[in-house]
This record gives sequence, structure tokens and C-alpha cells, in this order.
Amino acid sequence: MYIGESIRTSLEEVRAHPLRSVFTLVGVILGTLAIVVVMSVMEGVQVAVYQGIKDLGMDGVLVVSNRAPSNRTERAKAYVSRGLRTEDEKWFEGAENITTLGPVGETRAVITAGRATRRVNVYGITPAFVEIKGRETSAGRFIGDRDYRGVAPVCVLGFKLKEQLFGGDDAVGQQINLGGRRLTVIGVGTKFNMEFVNDDDMRKETGGVYIPFSIYRDMFGRANAISYMLAKATEPEKSIDAEEEAARTYARAHNGIHDVHIENVGKEILKERGNIVRVLRNWRIVFFSIAAVSLIIGGVGIFSVLKISISERLFEIGLRKAIGATDAEVFMQFLIESITLSVVGAAIGVGGGIGVVKAIGSAFPAGLPISTFGRTVASGFAISVGLFAGLYP
Repeated sequence: MYIGESIRTSLEEVRAHPLRSVFTLVGVILGTLAIVVVMSVMEGVQVAVYQGIKDLGMDGVLVVSNRAPSNRTERAKAYVSRGLRTEDEKWFEGAENITTLGPVGETRAVITAGRATRRVNVYGITPAFVEIKGRETSAGRFIGDRDYRGVAPVCVLGFKLKEQLFGGDDAVGQQINLGGRRLTVIGVGTKFNMEFVNDDDMRKETGGVYIPFSIYRDMFGRANAISYMLAKATEPEKSIDAEEEAARTYARAHNGIHDVHIENVGKEILKERGNIVRVLRNWRIVFFSIAAVSLIIGGVGIFSVLKISISERLFEIGLRKAIGATDAEVFMQFLIESITLSVVGAAIGVGGGIGVVKAIGSAFPAGLPISTFGRTVASGFAISVGLFAGLYP
């Protein structure tokens, strides 16, 4: 009852002096609104960046390509190695740090569908490619083991290529002509998030076509069918161990000839993830500090209003003490009023922040999440400011 009466009197003060209340709460409102919006935008950026990295499909991935041996002795004996071959995969059975390995062929060719003709990137892949890069389809399915081993005349179109060839029509089940060979479309890739991770390989893939590696080998020749091999580490953090194991295994498979170059893309991705976390953390600190200043100013406003309120209500305070109210009870009344004011400001600010986030969310392709952490921090900080502002008067 005592607390309820204190809340009622504080709300009466807000209603009795609306203009003063607005100027009192504006700092708290703007501070909480800013924290909610900033935290939500930061989370949205983080989600978009991580989605872009995921679409890149290079977490824990090694790219293995042919190269000439650097050692003179090995160059003289280079004939004992046949370079990258699909048979190399058997050497990685039971590997400790590598889970999947597969060949990839990459070239350019002319594709025709109806009256539309494009020169595009062609990827000859196995199911290992789909697993390593985490590729999915927006329609139909991806190339499977039966397609690869059965030399099935099928293909999967990149998301952008599908729009260029078929527009809004359904592409699955349609026929296309690739380099003079007729193939059936069995799937369409997903749209990559390239807003923050704008990679050239992603642009090529979304505008390219995937075919089974067995078809690719028949179309473009066996001798140079493998452009590179992709290998995936058991965990992104073990990409360095995977690189060392791959180097040793290829040396054994190629009769001691070091004629492959291993690019540890997974290590670079891991490094960039750490950089992204640091940059976003620093931006959060900067924006939170700016919003905190606004909240502190709001606390000064609450402090000033309570000082004025005490001066105006000296008669009320004296009357309450005359009928038996203790100093602690009078103190608690004004403290509860201070907290109530900050709660009202925080509620308006959080509500306004949610409204702003929803309004600007359409500008982000992946949308903006409403940060639960931001709402919690904003409300807690605002109430704490109100608490401390009510202690001194």
C-alpha cells in the first residue's frame, strides 16, 4: 500500500506538470531509445556479416592446387607424380584433422535457355563440394552421389543465372544447353548475402552453373579436369593442423614430390572473424557511451525535478512527519518517485526504439533483430540512473 501510494503520487506529479516532466524524461527516453537502436543495428550487422561468411563457405577450408616443385631434385623426378587426381582421396581415409575432400573443375562456357544466352562460370563438383561449402538450394535439390557416379546430365543454376535465363518462371525441370550438351535443371542455388562480404568467387558462383564432376570431365577433358581440390578441417580452429596433415599426405600420395600448393583459407576466415568481433565490440562501446551520456543527463533532470518537488512539498513533508512518518518513509517516497520517473522514461524509450528498429529494418536485406540485450541494458541503466538521482535530494 505504501509503495503503491508513492507510485501514485509520482504519476500525479507527472500529470500535474506535463511540460516539466517531458523535459525531465527526454534524456532518459533518448538514451534508452539510442541503446535499443544501436544494439539492434550492431546485432543486425553481425548477423549479416556472419551470414556472408557462411555463404562464402570457406570456414576451415583448404584449397589445394597444382604447382611445379621448388626443389631442383624434385623437378627432375616430377614424372613420378601425376599431380592432383581423384584417386588422392583414398589417402585421406582415416585422416585425423580432415573430414572431407573433393575435386572441383572450373572453366567458362556458353549456356543457352530458350532465347537467352550467357557465357558463365561452370563448376564440376562432387557431393563433397556441397558438404564442404554448405551449399543449399532455393528450389529443387543439389547434385548428389547418384548424379556424380551415374554421369547424370543434370545441372544446378546459380541464383542470379536462373533469373537471367528464366526470370520469374520455375527453372526446375527445364532444359538448358551448356557447351553443346543438353542438361536438365534439377535445382537453383540460394541468394548469397553479399552486403558486407562482397567476394568475387561468390559473384561468380551465383552467376554460374554446377554440373556433376563426371559430366565436367567428359565435356572438358580428363587431363586438366581438376582445377583444385577442396578439403575441410574437422573444426575451423584446427585448420593449421589440417594444412600440415594435408601437406604430409599429398607428399606420400605423390611419391615424395611436393607439387601441390595448399592455401589455408580457413585460417584467414578465422582471423577475420576475430577482427570483426573486435570492431563490433569497439563500436558498441562507442555508441553505448554516447547513449549513456544522454541517460546521465536524464538523471540530472530527475535530480533537479526532485529538488524542486521537495521544496514545493515542504508542507506535505512536515505534515507527514507530524502524524508519525519517519525520515526513512519520507526518503523512500521520493526515491520511489525517482525510480518511477525513470521507469516511465525507459518504457517510452524502449517502445520508441523498437518502433525505429522496425521502421529502418527494411533497409537491411536480412532485416534487423530487436536486441533483447539492448532492451535489458537500456532499461536497467535507466532505472539505475533514476535510483542514484533519487538518493541525494
